[in-house]
Amino acid sequence: MNNPHVFYNLFRSPSAYDFLPIKFGKRQQKFIEDALQGEWEFCTVEMVKKNGEWYAHFVLKKEIELIDEPETVIEVDLGEWNVATAVAISKQNPKPMKGQFWSGAKIREIRGKYAHIRRNLQRKKRLNLVKRIGSKEGRIVNQIHHTIAKEIVTYAKQFEKPIIAMERINGIRENMNRSAKLNRRLHSWSFRKLQQYIEYKANLEGICVVYVDPKNTSKRCHRCGHVAQASGREFRCPKCSLVYNRDLNSAINIAHALTRGMGWGSCEPPNS
Repeated sequence: MNNPHVFYNLFRSPSAYDFLPIKFGKRQQKFIEDALQGEWEFCTVEMVKKNGEWYAHFVLKKEIELIDEPETVIEVDLGEWNVATAVAISKQNPKPMKGQFWSGAKIREIRGKYAHIRRNLQRKKRLNLVKRIGSKEGRIVNQIHHTIAKEIVTYAKQFEKPIIAMERINGIRENMNRSAKLNRRLHSWSFRKLQQYIEYKANLEGICVVYVDPKNTSKRCHRCGHVAQASGREFRCPKCSLVYNRDLNSAINIAHALTRGMGWGSCEPPNS
């Protein structure tokens, strides 16, 4: 874990075809300039033709040093209503602090808009446009994910020696048992892709990312440990009467699971 390889992929279209000059955006240009200065290693360069245009695909790599002994656990819980919820727990003070939310409203709006457009195109048998619409939707959502991931890493950096914890979500969609409409909506959400963005942006800052078992994290009361069925946007514990934001409760549970595994001892509940 001390020297993981961080890969960054760059996609940009050439501005002309004769000599294949490559046009970069500002962010991609910075990576290339850093690579030329030796901060990154060039791995491969591949030319790809997409929708009649040529793109240069650069893969860069560099080694980074991760924090050896973290002092703060940052738990990030992903969902549909709040696309991300973060909370911090310090080794010195086990009470959760500075919870922050990233709304999923914009992504829901985009998903709904493009789903409506696709249905209309399919009814009109304009199947040639359906794929193009999907690509545009994906680019917009990806940009939102990049922005959220960057903000989450910035949030984590304010704490001393942070480590980020997230749920292992492999197979999460297969385990869903909800209405057909809700299942379709959740299947379109790129939870794992957002996790990947968070992980590589965190690694670039020397912040380690770990994944923990998500069992009962959304159903367990973070104050007394009782497991109950969550409903709506609030978690209500029938045992200790705790009423708490559902996503924040889940985030605290995952942070507690990691801190116990790191030998930090029991965690005190936050003030309710």
